[in-house]
Amino acid sequence: MIKVYYRKKGIKIAQIWYPESEDLGKIKADIAFVHGVEKKEGSHILSKEFHSMLTDLTLSEEELTEKISKTERYQIRRSKKEDVEFRSFTPAKLIEDDTVLTPFIEMYEQMYKDKGMKVVLSRKQLDAYIKANAFYLTGVFRGEEALAFHSYVADDREARLFHSTSNFRSEETDAAFIARANKRLHMDDMMYFKNLGLKTYDWGGISDFENPNGIDVFKMKFGGEKVTYYNLYVGCSLLGKLAIQVLKRKG
Repeated sequence: MIKVYYRKKGIKIAQIWYPESEDLGKIKADIAFVHGVEKKEGSHILSKEFHSMLTDLTLSEEELTEKISKTERYQIRRSKKEDVEFRSFTPAKLIEDDTVLTPFIEMYEQMYKDKGMKVVLSRKQLDAYIKANAFYLTGVFRGEEALAFHSYVADDREARLFHSTSNFRSEETDAAFIARANKRLHMDDMMYFKNLGLKTYDWGGISDFENPNGIDVFKMKFGGEKVTYYNLYVGCSLLGKLAIQVLKRKG
């Protein structure tokens, strides 16, 4: 189980991931986001259904590879022959030297800017996850040029994809090369967490199993199992309970 606390606009927030059991009345925060649990009801609880894909990391590398679509396997093999290097950054590494966070954040925010959207990653939130020993960052590089990054929330059993971004703006690299590197990064990530002893790789969400979008289809090609669970928004303090009531009224 992972517990992370931070403040946003004066509100104390708790992020709790995959608890085996949790007394929601004893969380020392205004609002708690509880991820990956069964549905719960309550005047101060808002439950949201969530779909994802899970890959079983206890399988052998050969078994994991066989579950991936033939086309994706070819793209991964091709990328492994190209001038691309996999790098991983544990929470301890990021505490020692967090300079890699800057290109990751810039690439992620630029990706949305190119789509005409404004998304700002909270450095305060990322630092809270790093200090809780729960934030991992991986990337593929050509020399010192970052081609793609993935971030994960992880404990000693499960890694869940948190952010994914690719550098399609590189003037020296074609989009197909970047796309291959990103697919290779997912495979390298799975093997990285498998070798750390983790049991499950969570693909970070599927919008709709019946009508999947492009990203959903991409994730499903890696052969994980479909799962549905719930994320809870829990009002813990009086302020938090009032906020949950507002969210419920908004639907």
